[in-house]
Amino acid sequence: MASQQPADASQIRGAGQKRASRKGAERRFACNHPGCDKRYSRTEHLQRHQLNHNPKEIFQCDVGDCSQRFVRLDLLVRHKKRHTPSYAPRNRIPSFDTPEHWFPAASPPKRPPAHQDPPLTEPLPLKPTPDPPAFAAPARPPLPPPAMPRHALYACDAALMHDPAPMPSLSTAPYVPDNHLTHANTFAAWILDPQTTYSDLATAAMPFGHAAMGSIFGNPSPLDPMPIDHESLDSISSTELASVHSDAPPDWLDEARHHELLYWVHELRRKQPATSNAALDAQSPVLTLEMMQRCLDEFWDKISPRLPMLHQPSFRVNACPILLLLVMMALGAASSSYSKNAPAQSSDLAMFADLVITGIRWEILTCHDSAPPVALWVAQALLLVEFFEKLYSSRRLHERAHIYHPSFLTLLRRGSPLIGSPGGETPTDPQQDASRETPDTHVEAWWAKWIAAESMRRVVFVAFMLDIMHAAMFGHASEMAAHEIRLPLPCEDFVWKASNAFHVRQLESAYRWRRMSFLDGLKSAFHGKEVKTHAFGRIIIMCGLLSVGWHLGHRETHLKWLDLWAPPNERQVNWRRMLLRALDRCKESLDSATNAFGLAALAKEPVPSAAIVYHLAHISLYADIVDCQVYAGAHELMGRRMSTQERGAVAKRMSIWSRQPSTRHAILHAFRLLHCILVCQCPPLHMAQTQTHYSLACEGDAQRPWIMYYAVLVIWAFVQAIGRPPGKGFPLQTLQAGDNSAYATMSKYVSETAGLHELDEAVAAALHEGLPDLLDVVEGVLEEARAEVLVEARGRLGVCKEMLFGGGGV
Repeated sequence: MASQQPADASQIRGAGQKRASRKGAERRFACNHPGCDKRYSRTEHLQRHQLNHNPKEIFQCDVGDCSQRFVRLDLLVRHKKRHTPSYAPRNRIPSFDTPEHWFPAASPPKRPPAHQDPPLTEPLPLKPTPDPPAFAAPARPPLPPPAMPRHALYACDAALMHDPAPMPSLSTAPYVPDNHLTHANTFAAWILDPQTTYSDLATAAMPFGHAAMGSIFGNPSPLDPMPIDHESLDSISSTELASVHSDAPPDWLDEARHHELLYWVHELRRKQPATSNAALDAQSPVLTLEMMQRCLDEFWDKISPRLPMLHQPSFRVNACPILLLLVMMALGAASSSYSKNAPAQSSDLAMFADLVITGIRWEILTCHDSAPPVALWVAQALLLVEFFEKLYSSRRLHERAHIYHPSFLTLLRRGSPLIGSPGGETPTDPQQDASRETPDTHVEAWWAKWIAAESMRRVVFVAFMLDIMHAAMFGHASEMAAHEIRLPLPCEDFVWKASNAFHVRQLESAYRWRRMSFLDGLKSAFHGKEVKTHAFGRIIIMCGLLSVGWHLGHRETHLKWLDLWAPPNERQVNWRRMLLRALDRCKESLDSATNAFGLAALAKEPVPSAAIVYHLAHISLYADIVDCQVYAGAHELMGRRMSTQERGAVAKRMSIWSRQPSTRHAILHAFRLLHCILVCQCPPLHMAQTQTHYSLACEGDAQRPWIMYYAVLVIWAFVQAIGRPPGKGFPLQTLQAGDNSAYATMSKYVSETAGLHELDEAVAAALHEGLPDLLDVVEGVLEEARAEVLVEARGRLGVCKEMLFGGGGV
């Protein structure tokens, strides 16, 4: 899922900047075949060339009397197209959807090429191929400061990595007035009215205008579903295509890139003397090439499916921006550190991950590509850093992620990622394209642009999902509203994972999907209509519903506080009911799709998270985690100490809260969420068959342990607030957390409650009986946790148990 940014620096950053030439790149990789003196600047070029000397398999054309032979299958497929009647000679094929008699009104002056564009593949018959031009990433010295590779899909200048980027001129950025309350009111009225359509949503009152709404989707009308019409995307030179070529050798770290990684680890240690550890040096097992490769594999296996915004088929580990690669490896190392079969000592893996993440945010933010409009790789790296800081790290880094999160969203807003007009998609001279592009390179160019557009779109949706989920989980403010996103839902997963341009092209031609826009899908779901999309799209819609509920609830709070609360109509009174029904329908639709395909086939997809999002939405609408933590004795939250007066006010609120019917609804969903995590062995599906207890070592979703804690805390707060009936107490001694009997008792308690259709007062009054075992088990599960917020959560559950046996409130 690695994503690429398939445009050169001048396209991405604007016409005023020029991409550095690679013409003088050192050719360090020599062919060792006798009599051959070819040298290349990249290993994949050398390996491709060596197939001419020692082909693994010969492919021969079987059309008519043709006897051409090739050393790669893709070249044979391309050759066979020449035998078809529809074949057009090279450099004469038109753009896919360009009318036959279309001519440009004017052509901009051509820019002299910085290098000669080579073909991506060699048209081979068994003779040595010409050298590819030196457009690859510059060679990296062993340990002197290596140059930041200015790879075509990740435009980033090494010279600017160490110095802060200049502040953009105020005259170049459009001013957007902050009328957030007006926007929220407009959106609320629109989504609550089933008769209004997308066009009725007054975009003039929103932060974004009409100008770029459909620029990359080829659809000027927001009323219709947005088709995947990427043919109008500009072509790019074959320099940019090398990184998305799918026929390269297996993507392994090479020695040069390994030395570059070691250099950056050394630099990060040097800049953090207080946090450096002498045990983490160049000879540390975790810093070997093999171990770094395994950390990267762990990222693709565990992290990437949860954050599907990096395009793995086109990712090139030896050419991508080094800072993005370091972040990916840090996340992989952090994930591996929980595994019982970790490739290195867990402490070393965690130390490496913390070292990288602690210092790398500054390195990314001072990179030139972090200035608006943000480069794709920067957006991806910052989002991954935030994910690590929130869920894998120390309290200090967790709070840093909370602080920088609004800044990251502002970076997305100061551009067009939220409305679908990436800055790199500027018109190109069609005659220039025709003179330089072959049919194959045109398709590769289209795919490269498609990857960039789809990747940035997924960055936006992942940021949106994390924003609302963390607002619900941690009690943070949601900084992103659904009405800001004017994008279609992401493409189907099998299109995203297609391994080459021709495959993607064939899939789109065969199915001709018309994607639904996010806002259309969200409104349809809100009013009970089925949204036909894939698993990731449904989870986005569910997060959208959660966001609508969060913002409508806080809007009511603001209006009441300002004495602006008007008598609500019936629709406004029932918006919570509508929202919960919409969530139920989304969950049913997703369950049907899951049952149709089988859970095993979807083990690595975001599908297992759907149940968690669903129950989290039901809980968070009626239970505030901040109040629950204060009620549980927390003396400091959000960096602020709780006063005695505030704690007393919380106790009064919790007493009122516990007597409301809606609270019992939230408690029932808390039990159902715990049943998904602690009792059902799916998710996670990859847990060993002999594993009977839930373990963080087998957890694939880093958000789930904290959500589990949230559910237990809500149940405890409810039981503590309603009190125990007279004469009802606890067993004299509870079982130990690690005892199988304790887990079995907890499972029975959770399963029986989760299976109820509704939670009545009689059942609620008896919930205290199994709660000590539940607290013991979850406290034991969190013993494996390394993230400080989870360590604190474990301590809080211990306090909850003491308060429960004490029988008193706060």
